[in-house]
Amino acid sequence: MTAIPRPSLARREHTHTAAASHSGHPISVRFATSSEIDRWDELIVRSPDEGTVYRGRANIDSMVLQGATPVYLIVDGHAVTAFEVAVPLAGALWVLFGPPVLDVHELIRSAQAVAQFAAHHGRVSAVRVRTQLKANPDDADMLRAHGLVRVPTWLDDSTVIVDLSGTQQDVLSRFKKRARKSIRRAEREGVIVDRVAATDDNCRVLYEMLDATSGGRFKIPTLASTTAVFQRHEATGHGQLFLARHHGEVVVGAFVAILGTTALYLGAGSIRKHPGDPTLCGLGESRAAYALQWDIMSWAREQGCIRYDLDGTPSTATIGDAEHPRHGVGQFKTAFSDEITDYLGAHQIAVHTRRAWLIRHLEICAQRIDSSPTLNRLRRRPIRPNPDHVWLHRTRR
Repeated sequence: MTAIPRPSLARREHTHTAAASHSGHPISVRFATSSEIDRWDELIVRSPDEGTVYRGRANIDSMVLQGATPVYLIVDGHAVTAFEVAVPLAGALWVLFGPPVLDVHELIRSAQAVAQFAAHHGRVSAVRVRTQLKANPDDADMLRAHGLVRVPTWLDDSTVIVDLSGTQQDVLSRFKKRARKSIRRAEREGVIVDRVAATDDNCRVLYEMLDATSGGRFKIPTLASTTAVFQRHEATGHGQLFLARHHGEVVVGAFVAILGTTALYLGAGSIRKHPGDPTLCGLGESRAAYALQWDIMSWAREQGCIRYDLDGTPSTATIGDAEHPRHGVGQFKTAFSDEITDYLGAHQIAVHTRRAWLIRHLEICAQRIDSSPTLNRLRRRPIRPNPDHVWLHRTRR
């Protein structure tokens, strides 16, 4: 199910040169060639920040299945994965997973260069950049001073990354005590973790747990899309579906994908304590989720990974907030590593000023409605405001 990029967004040879980079040379922006697209993963892994699964071809194909349009860019010589998103009455967005810059100065110049390039290609109203730069208040202020405003994106802005280097005992010793005890408890409880093929039936089992875990609290793709995503990653040889059983019943599962030396916790779900109530996990005292993670890490190490990205947690500032809608998730994931990685987040630079402003403010209004405690009580949706969604309060630009 390899996606065929739209020629107008992926194959033209036009090159645009913009402002000088931080190192002094001009930043060039162009569409990738066909041969570059054919070896996209290789180019992504060679990026200064080593890339992520989200920037790889398997994930691009998966996004296409969900209706996204890929844009393959070469920015300052580096492969940059982007998607074009149409916005009714307001043009389109280019959403970049990158560029792979090393500091905020380079990010500003790269964003400006891409925005200038986009102005000549279609009805693009704004460009959004989401790099792997770590959060820094001074950098955030600098971005705002140069016209880049904070916006949401499809990626979490905080995560836990587990160090898989060293021996198996080295990895285990870096866990918190509760994680080590829980892994041993799961073994005594007879929890069994299976690495299974991403068949339609196995994908359905995981999807039903994911759907129950979601319960309307967060959006998930359809069963068909989810199955296609898992099977596409598996077909590359760098994806694995895991199902954990307790007393013969599947109680928790996950799918993990790899790009380079980093494994990503791509999707997961578990049984619920009460049918229809997504807020209470049904794993009880089995500690099956800990056994699942330990087997995932063992598999990732077998594949040559030195990092495991648990993909999403409350930020460093809110990890102790018991009212945070993802508090339980954060407590679970930080059992494997104390360090939370907070990213600088996504920022938007205008291509067409008025249309860019309209897109951002329509989005803010929609998200405020979606996270309103009062409206969610009326709709009987168990959703609480997320204090990490700081873009909801940045309305000055």
